[in-house]
Amino acid sequence: MILVDERRLAYGIDPVLVRLGGGDPEAVLSPAAFLSRGSAMRVLRDGERRAMVRRIAATRDELEIPAHVRRSASFATRAIAAIDRDDAGAFAGLIGEYHTLLAFVNAVDAGSALRRVLGGGTFSADETEIAIDALLLVDDGAFAWRRLAALGEFTLEPVDLGPIAAPALDLVGASGLYAFLRYAASESDADARAALRSKLAPIDPDDARTLLAIAGEGANVLDVTDAGTTGGGREFAHALRNVARAYRVPDAGASDVLAATVATLGLDDATYAALERIARDFDAARILAPAWEAGDAIDEFEAELAGCTQRLLVFPAFPAPAVAPEPQSPVTARRATFSASSLNAFAECERKWFYRYVCGAVEDRGSSASFYGIAFHSALEEFHGKHARFDGGDPLALGSFLDYCIVASFDRHRTRFDAPVEFELQKRRARRTAKRYLTWLLERARKAPFEVMGCETTTDVKLGGFAFIGFIDRIDRDDATGAVTVVDYKTGAIAKSAGEYLADVLDFSEFQLPFYYWARTAAGDNVTRLSLVPLKDALLDVDPIELTVVRQRPQQTGRSRNATTASIAVSDLERARERMIEIAGTLATPTIAHYAVTTDPSACHYCAYKNACRDRPAVAEERFGR
Repeated sequence: MILVDERRLAYGIDPVLVRLGGGDPEAVLSPAAFLSRGSAMRVLRDGERRAMVRRIAATRDELEIPAHVRRSASFATRAIAAIDRDDAGAFAGLIGEYHTLLAFVNAVDAGSALRRVLGGGTFSADETEIAIDALLLVDDGAFAWRRLAALGEFTLEPVDLGPIAAPALDLVGASGLYAFLRYAASESDADARAALRSKLAPIDPDDARTLLAIAGEGANVLDVTDAGTTGGGREFAHALRNVARAYRVPDAGASDVLAATVATLGLDDATYAALERIARDFDAARILAPAWEAGDAIDEFEAELAGCTQRLLVFPAFPAPAVAPEPQSPVTARRATFSASSLNAFAECERKWFYRYVCGAVEDRGSSASFYGIAFHSALEEFHGKHARFDGGDPLALGSFLDYCIVASFDRHRTRFDAPVEFELQKRRARRTAKRYLTWLLERARKAPFEVMGCETTTDVKLGGFAFIGFIDRIDRDDATGAVTVVDYKTGAIAKSAGEYLADVLDFSEFQLPFYYWARTAAGDNVTRLSLVPLKDALLDVDPIELTVVRQRPQQTGRSRNATTASIAVSDLERARERMIEIAGTLATPTIAHYAVTTDPSACHYCAYKNACRDRPAVAEERFGR
């Protein structure tokens, strides 16, 4: 038999691996287990004593022991030392509670049991030869152990098993296990996200980051995983719920929950053995307080493993063999449908189109400006869904309902804004802009009555054999002529004049309104006007940028460069359509060998992929500050 110092067992080290003289493994006991035979009483292990001291400190409010003190790694060791010295100093109340609890459960610590055995305890006849860890013979109880050997008539043979050192364990994995335990107790979205980011999550780290990006700030991450949007998400959700289910089982101890958690998630044997021993001691210490919280067990794990170090992975010292570079090949990029925004992205920068539509790269969650636009569009859709005509309506009633739509829409999107003050500022800006929008709407209806035919209308059309799809913000029909105006709201940057927008169309860098023209024309509408309605600045009146569709290209006139109206010939719209078909044909080819980078540095300013792009154009140096 070998008696091993319990400090060797504190981290789950299996002493059965100890062999004497190269022979078979000997029977191994801790001093507490050995002394329980001679004293005929339950003898507490050192780990149980530490756990009991922490439980007393955590559950006895009258002791007034601060949480940061009882959670420190040295608290239990200092308290046990005071108990062994019978020091009635700072731990006087704790010592009294400890002795009361021991008397209640008829248990003693190893030191008390050793003294009892010296006073007349007995051992079984087969315990005649004991090899004792040499460390037991160098501490304060060395003389007592030698006396016990003499009184018990068994041979005491010291064995030097080397110094005690805290092992290197997988502390990162243990920390991941704590994250799952915290979720089991709270079942909150924040703890679910922490578990998803942990090492133990049964999901690829890239997939985990994708799930978090899809969920954003407002959605519940488990709702996203249940939707099966990415690989491994459902496995993670299943593991998370299994841990929570094990935690909710009545009378389940920390060791039971730990076993269920590790069975679901997996953890290396050494780290699990250390945690399992701590959990058993923690459960044994819950004699008078069976209820426990995940945080209590986590505090116990962290305190007991405080001396351990993170296990390092050992990599081979020799370099990996060189791998021949892969042959370059074109990128496959087939697309079934196209939109005006995708064509605009390709026209602006082919590399940007590659990142967004081929790589499917995850962009940032957006800015307050983009969320302002989303909320404003939603409000106008609700407003025009109820009010389609404005030639005779009550301005006060219309204004009241529009203001209600704005407030309600922004409240629905409240969580998208980074801060409450930003949300309030953007909502106030939208309410002021909406008043100007209604003023313009009523004045337009007074001059030429019209009816709103639809809002956020899904539009799809085939051009040159390619499918195009989009959403039109608003479609108006003139009462007098039946002509149709296509309206696009602009809550962000907009052309400064109709001439500037017309130039963009003619240069094939803007396809949105030309696409809407051909889509509604194919639907049978007589589209005579294309309109961009600015809704960005609450201090300016709404003054749309409008292109009137004409049969012949107009002659150049002395019109002001800042004019908000201009004419566009059907032939120019036809050229834009042909260019759309040409780009769609390029993008629909089986392979594209290269995606060129824009030559315009300003296009990179707000690009979400500029940090990933190595070939972006150089920005011209500004010699003087503005």
